[in-house]
Amino acid sequence: MKERTNSGRLKSASGNTVKTMKSWAEFLADNRLLLLFTLVFLAGVLIGVMVFSLSNVLISDELATILEVRVIIDGFKGGITALFSSCFSTLFLLSLLFVLGLSACGAPFASVVPLFFGMGLGLTEAYYASLGFKGMVAAAILIIPHYIIAATALLFGSMESIHMSVLLSRQLLPNGGIGGLWQDFKLYCVRFLVYFCIAFASGVADVCLRLLFGKVLL
Repeated sequence: MKERTNSGRLKSASGNTVKTMKSWAEFLADNRLLLLFTLVFLAGVLIGVMVFSLSNVLISDELATILEVRVIIDGFKGGITALFSSCFSTLFLLSLLFVLGLSACGAPFASVVPLFFGMGLGLTEAYYASLGFKGMVAAAILIIPHYIIAATALLFGSMESIHMSVLLSRQLLPNGGIGGLWQDFKLYCVRFLVYFCIAFASGVADVCLRLLFGKVLL
């Protein structure tokens, strides 16, 4: 009886393992492009860290003036200025991705946008890590959260831009049909509107975190 029970448990465990492996395989197959762009983004982060660590003192000082996060000036005007300055780079890159998606040749250029954005995060993290423990805490609280939100918008924007660019490029093939992309274009615009809202939310998160913790950590 014990042997039968043990064999039954082994079969059940092996069955659960097979199901888990199949579910993971299906997940990786369904989200392979997202995983690829996530790896590209992380590679950009690594490159940014390496660039900062290998730069000489003069370049490090110049980068510090660019990468330093400043405490928000009190008042409504100062908060709005900080909000749009925080969102500007992400909104600009999303606008670029939107335009690239409307070009049959835009896919190769759209694929490198997460890399450059990751480099910006890597440079910023490396700069604050060079300031010691307090700098690492500041990076963890003030930098990484809103960067992750912005990166989410850019990763999905890159995927959408490449998808639309590929659809347009197929129209140029000898056997490709002309037209029939109106519904795809409307979905393209709606999705990018959502990504712009996510980018704006990253700016709001940045402003809120700087208001709450900026005077303590900076």
